[in-house]
Amino acid sequence: MTSTFHRHLLMIEGPIGAGKTSLTMRLAEQLEAKGLEARAFLEFDPDHPIRTEQVDLLVGREPAHKAYGLDPWARLAAQCVVNRGVVLLDATLIQNTLLPAFANGAPDAQLVDLATTRLAAVAKANPLVVYLHVDDMAAHLENLHKSSSRDWSARNLAWIDGTEWTRAKGKKGMAALIDFHEAWQTWIEEWLARQGDTSLVLTAHSLEIGPLSQLVLKHAAKPS
Repeated sequence: MTSTFHRHLLMIEGPIGAGKTSLTMRLAEQLEAKGLEARAFLEFDPDHPIRTEQVDLLVGREPAHKAYGLDPWARLAAQCVVNRGVVLLDATLIQNTLLPAFANGAPDAQLVDLATTRLAAVAKANPLVVYLHVDDMAAHLENLHKSSSRDWSARNLAWIDGTEWTRAKGKKGMAALIDFHEAWQTWIEEWLARQGDTSLVLTAHSLEIGPLSQLVLKHAAKPS
């Protein structure tokens, strides 16, 4: 495994509640068990190598617009190449970089530029973007809100009601949230389909986390 693993950067993505964090942590455990040095950075880790405006907003940190460019991505790729281990990023490229731009009404060309320039910046690390697809988005979001705290649910619905995307559609609340995530998943999966071996789409919750992570590792070990 150590000699055949060709990816030094794994980016684990998907809708809220799809299991991104659990998969990220399990992948790191399994990589280490196979003799590879692996470091997982979860969404809100204070030492996360990629700073995003979305996370700064969620944690109440002052924005630092100069920190949101391509330089941190390039530095991360360089470190991956030098260290020869595997870095795993939870919800960084899609959830906290691209999705907020989509919610703010960014045109397709801007979204594609955001995505492709960041992938290009980490190309030396031979990245793999893993996306956890949700089959029934309406049921998924409704169950997630029922099982979460009222405060969390209220904040999530308030967020969607305040987006440019929702205002343009003329909807609010859960209906708007479902429509938004369905539209976003469609957009991002169409973009991922054009990325070849750089991306892998798996169905969330279709398997236990162990077998799911094995599928990721099997794909990531293929020569690219």
